[in-house]
Amino acid sequence: MENHHHLQTFRSVVFIVGVFLLLFSLIMVIPAITNKCLSYEWKNFLAGFIITSTSGATFILLGRLIRLHGMPAIFAITSCTWVALSLFAAIPFYLDNLSYVDALFETVSGLTTTGATVFSDVEKQSPGILLWRAMLHGIGGFGIITVGIAVFPMLKVLSLNNLLYSEYSDATKRRLPNTRSVMIHATAIYYGLILLCIFFYYLAGMPLFDAICHGMSAVSTGGFANYNDSIGHYNDPILKAITIIFMILGSLPFLSYLRIIGRLYIYHDEQVFYFVRIVIVSSLFAYFCLYKNVNLGISLSFIDSTFTITSFITSTGYVVCNYVDWSFISVLAFFLTFVGGCGGSASGGIKVFRLIVFLRSIGNHFHLLLNPDADNRVKFNDKTLENDEVRSVFTFFAIYILTFAISSIVMSYLSNTDFVTSISSVSATLTNSGPGFSNLIGPSGNYSSFSNEVKLFLSFLMLLGRLEILPIYFCIGSLFLFNRRK
Repeated sequence: MENHHHLQTFRSVVFIVGVFLLLFSLIMVIPAITNKCLSYEWKNFLAGFIITSTSGATFILLGRLIRLHGMPAIFAITSCTWVALSLFAAIPFYLDNLSYVDALFETVSGLTTTGATVFSDVEKQSPGILLWRAMLHGIGGFGIITVGIAVFPMLKVLSLNNLLYSEYSDATKRRLPNTRSVMIHATAIYYGLILLCIFFYYLAGMPLFDAICHGMSAVSTGGFANYNDSIGHYNDPILKAITIIFMILGSLPFLSYLRIIGRLYIYHDEQVFYFVRIVIVSSLFAYFCLYKNVNLGISLSFIDSTFTITSFITSTGYVVCNYVDWSFISVLAFFLTFVGGCGGSASGGIKVFRLIVFLRSIGNHFHLLLNPDADNRVKFNDKTLENDEVRSVFTFFAIYILTFAISSIVMSYLSNTDFVTSISSVSATLTNSGPGFSNLIGPSGNYSSFSNEVKLFLSFLMLLGRLEILPIYFCIGSLFLFNRRK
């Protein structure tokens, strides 16, 4: 009976993955048409479309959609979908003369909006490849499963709230009324922001093709750019300012935009308030340090320090200068990548809402030591959190930091690189921020020199960080327990 249930769950997962693959294959047609019209190689995308669509149709025929219950099935769907799409989305890169491991690394970096690259010369790539990299950001930024909730009515056979939680965990695990309708509107807002960013880029003088690619990359907090020196290629303060604004907008909770629009007033969200304060205060510290120690002038020091801090705290990874030599700013930016943006946004990191709950819990603990009869309950957005909600935040913190520590040791062993390169490559991939803090993987470097084993390991960390750890670990643990029972 139990084996039959596992088989039914497996077939349902296969069916859903097949549906996503079928839709995903259609998107490959866009860069194929782009390259065809501009007289570049386009058959690699056509081959990717044929292979992915055929595989998707085969998965649908082999699978069978049934009503699934429980988080194990939800986590399995989420993890398998992300892994499967990464494997197939790498095909155009692979057929464009990259090794498959390099292609997979670039693809995972795109889908997870990490922005780490193996291309040593981005400017030599075809328009289709550049567009495909940006489109991966645009697809992955809002969440593959989250978009699926809006697109596929068939997902109603699943628990939509749990399915949403598998990609965007929240401190309160709040239940949303009419989840699919909410996700349709939130998806429209996300892609509306991308269109708005493209419009402002183009209005400010950026070429249309670059505006399209960088618009998807900025709002999704991805970081892929069409030039080796990223946004710094333009050396334009207006373009830098536009990028800063949309990186921040992409790091705010998308559901908050719905509340603002629906109620026609500014919705108060504590994590938004603290996130903006962190960005402002950190930028001012960085500006003061840069202006004092580096002779860049007042205006350039301000825009470059603000851009760098915003890029890292939003986990975008755009660069406009060589920040490696800015000792204080590099250290500050390194730790800000762990903070990340708001929960329910496109950014990576631990997220601000967890930081708020974590610090308030610690404050309450010390307050109780002095006042044993005091109320020790933690509040967030004027709501009292349950003990299990607070416990889940502490558990996440513990798992996250432990993962970072162990991964840094593993990375050092596999790559045999220096201390800064080892820990910053792990932080850059786990927090989905992209570039590291050494010359090898910093603003002027890339990840191409690493071995295949290291690239696969870092790809795993990117997925781990994007799915906020739990789905991947849960699936690995479930497979381990299942094999032991056999």
